Order: sequence, then structure tokens, then C-alpha cells
Amino acid sequence: MARLARSNPNLTREAVIEAAAVVLEREGHAGLTMRAVAAELKVQAPALYWYVANKGALEVALYDHLMTGLEFAPVGDDWREDVRRMAWALRRHLLSRRDIGRLVPNGFFVAPNTMAMMDVVLGVLLDARLKPRDAFYAFATCFGYVLNWSIREGELRAQPEGVRLGLDAEGRALLKTGAYPRLTTTAKAFADPGSIDEQFAFGLDCLISGFERLVAKA
Repeated sequence: MARLARSNPNLTREAVIEAAAVVLEREGHAGLTMRAVAAELKVQAPALYWYVANKGALEVALYDHLMTGLEFAPVGDDWREDVRRMAWALRRHLLSRRDIGRLVPNGFFVAPNTMAMMDVVLGVLLDARLKPRDAFYAFATCFGYVLNWSIREGELRAQPEGVRLGLDAEGRALLKTGAYPRLTTTAKAFADPGSIDEQFAFGLDCLISGFERLVAKA
């Protein structure tokens, strides 16, 4: 049946990826299975393996596909601002569609769109006079921060209207015991942590400050 499906002009690698995008948006990452993608295409799951080696390969291809449209355009006047602008752009893009960030595999992977963007970011860091290994580590650290932030932020955005996350009754009771004085002192930050943009900017600024120290050592 898979060989017959391969000869079907309507079943292509691009069609498989597009169908996977539909499933991801509708079902989320947990519902993205080879069987679900095949059902979207009205074929049997084995037919998909002509076009993607396995589910992991499908997820990388889908991630790269969904990153289309995100372009990094460094200005070049200040590497810190270039890194900051690219990080914000990446965050916005990762939040533009459901569960994009969950498609990213652990470790190094190769995908055309993604590698092109990575090359731009590494160029900014290398031009800032970071050593090659430090530039790679800086990229990985910043990307990991934005990626994991976007996943958690996406979860928060998916909460029902009016639901506010924070300390529950048990947590508030523990603070009142006096056993955690420093935590109690900063409890207001948990009750009113400020905007999510402010929190993201704080973490990003801390990362960039660390990168500045590496540049100073170079």
C-alpha cells in the first residue's frame, strides 16, 4: 500500500509536513502521531515513511517548516541590541503557533531554515569577538532560554480566561510559618510578579551581561 501511495502525486513530503502542521495546531504536540497525520491525509501510516524516516524526522521537518517567515536582520551597530532583537523575534514566532517549541529535539540537529538563522546569530556573536566555542555556547544558552520560556508561556496563555496561577492555600500557609524568612520577604514578587514581558527581558538582560564578560576576556 505504501508503494501505491508513493505514486500518488497528491502525497508528497510537502503534503505530509502540511498535514502534520494541521494536526499540531488542532491536537497539540501530544496528538501529533504518524497515525494522526496519515488520517489527515486519508492514507495508511506506513505510506508516510516514504517521505520521513520516523516521527523524530517529521518533527524536525515540521519545526523547520513552521520557522519559515522568521528572519534575523542584524543592524550591526551594537551586538547586544542585535541579540536582544533576535531573541524577542524568536519568542514572538514560537508563540505564533501551537507547540512549535516542543518539536525541537535534544541535541544538535540540521534543518535548512533553522541553520540559516543560526548562522546569522553566530555571525553576530563572532563579530563581537567571542571565541568560536564561546559563541556556540552563547547561542545554545540564549536559544534554550527563549525556547523553554516560550513553551511555558504558551502553557500560561492556554489557561482558561480568569485563571490566575500562583501560590495555593498550602503554599501561603507555609510562608506564614516563618520557616522561610527570605522567601517570605520576596513573597510579593510571587503575588505580583509584573508583566511577562518584563520577566522575559530580565532573564535576557542577564544572559547578555554574561556574554559581555566573555567579550571583555577575548
